[in-house]
Amino acid sequence: MTFQQARRQKLLSEATFQREMDEIPKVIALYSTKPSGAARSEAEGWALSYHAIANATYERLSMRYTAGDPIECLHSELEAVLRAYEEFAKADRALHEDPDRPAFIFTSADDYSRVMQLIGLCYLLHRRDQLPRVSALCDGFRGEDAVYEDLLSFALPDRPDVDEWFWEIPYGDLVRALHSESRDEELSFLTSFLKRWYKGLSGTAWHDTHKSATQAGYYGYWSFEAGAAVLLLGIENDTSLHSFLYYPKDLVAWAKANIGLHDSGDTSTAAMRCEPGQPCPRAGYWLTPAKANSRRYFSAGEIMPDVSSDYGAAIWQWDVAQSDPRL
Repeated sequence: MTFQQARRQKLLSEATFQREMDEIPKVIALYSTKPSGAARSEAEGWALSYHAIANATYERLSMRYTAGDPIECLHSELEAVLRAYEEFAKADRALHEDPDRPAFIFTSADDYSRVMQLIGLCYLLHRRDQLPRVSALCDGFRGEDAVYEDLLSFALPDRPDVDEWFWEIPYGDLVRALHSESRDEELSFLTSFLKRWYKGLSGTAWHDTHKSATQAGYYGYWSFEAGAAVLLLGIENDTSLHSFLYYPKDLVAWAKANIGLHDSGDTSTAAMRCEPGQPCPRAGYWLTPAKANSRRYFSAGEIMPDVSSDYGAAIWQWDVAQSDPRL
């Protein structure tokens, strides 16, 4: 298959992809050895360097998906992205002498959209076990944004219920999709969200970068959070969303085909599933994508309940992010 046939966005040229795949490792290596010179102090310089490394690491993952690389190759790369942002957070918190300072500032469209993309990737790549790392990076804004809290609540316990969010355009319709009462409403709001997603984020540094002569800064435009919403809401037919350039339809299809796949290191439990009406095969925390905030503890042998949903059968899945001290 040629590059032109494999790429997932026709905006990406083969020359750009090859150049960036060569340059990104060099950028990471350079900033790993010295603090940025565009700073007033060494501590600030290191924070800027680690931020550049984190962004480059994410851009590499996004670029590979855009170019058509097999999704299986990206499954473990998400950890490298989160690790890089954790290094930035450590340096930034030391600089500001604030151990709780969020690595992403929600009033920044660049930061906010990146958080949503990271959460979306955790779901779509079946790395729910990484969501506590995302929340640890962002929980300086805990309880302040409904989009953030609603998406996390599908996998993490005890997230606060919030009815406000920072960016009505474009994210308000995503919130409304997550709280819709019918499949038609969900798809209608997701359609509206995707219609406004790119234009609504026109203030970001990556917006319209594909139009430059060199495509510098273009690594693919993707609303991974929209794909995650489709997965979490149990929408089986998402073809009405396929016309949107930045809807990650291939990743959504892969996620649906690989339900139960996790990379938690515990292969004995990672893919465990249980149908409603059947006895729980192992004590621990379970959840179902058929319902938000469904995560709960079941004892071994306890009959798994049914959940009323348009999703169909509410299959319960073992949550790799076990946190109960009894386990």
